[in-house]
Amino acid sequence: MRRRVKVIAAALAVALVAAVGVAGASSKADPGVSSKSILIGGTFPLSGPASLYGTIPLAEKAYFDWFNARSSIHGRKVDFKFLDDGYDPSQTVPLTRQLVERDHVFAIFNSLGTAPQLAVRGYLNQRKVPQVLVATGDSFWGAQYKQFPWTLGYQPDYPGEGKIYGLYIRSHLKSPKIGVLMQNDAYGKNYLAGLRAGLGPRKNWIVSVQPFDVTAPDVTQQMLALKASGANVFVDFATPSPSIKSLVTATKIGWKPTLEIVNNVSASVTFMRLAAAAGADISKAMSTTYLKDVTDPAQAGDAGLKLYKSIMAKYYPKGNVNDANNLYGMSAAWAMIWGLQHAGKTPTRAGLMRALTHMTAKDPFLVKGIVIRTTGRDHYPIEQQKLIRWLPANRWQVFGKLYNNAR
Repeated sequence: MRRRVKVIAAALAVALVAAVGVAGASSKADPGVSSKSILIGGTFPLSGPASLYGTIPLAEKAYFDWFNARSSIHGRKVDFKFLDDGYDPSQTVPLTRQLVERDHVFAIFNSLGTAPQLAVRGYLNQRKVPQVLVATGDSFWGAQYKQFPWTLGYQPDYPGEGKIYGLYIRSHLKSPKIGVLMQNDAYGKNYLAGLRAGLGPRKNWIVSVQPFDVTAPDVTQQMLALKASGANVFVDFATPSPSIKSLVTATKIGWKPTLEIVNNVSASVTFMRLAAAAGADISKAMSTTYLKDVTDPAQAGDAGLKLYKSIMAKYYPKGNVNDANNLYGMSAAWAMIWGLQHAGKTPTRAGLMRALTHMTAKDPFLVKGIVIRTTGRDHYPIEQQKLIRWLPANRWQVFGKLYNNAR
């Protein structure tokens, strides 16, 4: 009897130790991490003035679903919850708090919009919640990493892109008159600063800058003012909807610039074709890219694009495979998976930040030659782009050298 009691006591002791061990392991896990899953979240404009970006989180979820069906993060599946903030910072704030405080996400991933993400950056850094691979190219995310160490951008920064346009104009055009349409916030101001930097001593070639509010129903008055200024180069620093309207309006009012520069975030083949279908003459359009192009016949055999198309077909069949925003979403999701894989066997928030800020990787969805690279002192993941020009075949063509986004 005594022997049996001792055996039972020993068994209980072992069970107690095991329970304590489990409890200890559980208490050490960061929010959003369980033995079987990792929950990440984000806010996106599924509605509102920037709703054309609303396809991005759907493509990201498709990639995560594809990944979960084939692999895991040390035995854990990736769950992705995204909410609609309508591109409105006043909505971004409570929704981000919901994701952090109620849903207990591990990290905020690829949330979109400069003003919306600036509105929650301080809050997330104060709580030491990763705000990573932010879907906006403003320079803040990389330049202010010492002040906000829990924030990291993803795509090439707007000043760097704007500088590329300025350098191109200086090198290829003789005494042009430049007219700029600019979203009247940090997004537009970042782009404009880059353009001026690229023009250098020729920044006086800018003859008119027309700002507009993102909630404005159209940009007709701004386009009329640009035409009246005598500008013969149009530089479009707008999000997709006003960008499309500006190109259509330019044609309707009879303004025929010799060059139309469309910022990268509005230059998806889908958006350009929408503009053309609405009557815009975009034969002189130019932009930049860092993503591969599913509409380019020369890239039809690319392994990364084949993977992209197969994922779209199975996990997001209603999505437009030609929309570069979907390819962008998968590219960002690929980078997030890389970060989670390198964040420790039991991923931690600190481990994720360490991984993503010390990263060298070749994303299969990026243009050949472009590498995602960060260091402790360089928090700009993608700093290379190529120029593209619009073809009569109703698609983009890559040309020229590989630019580095020198600041």
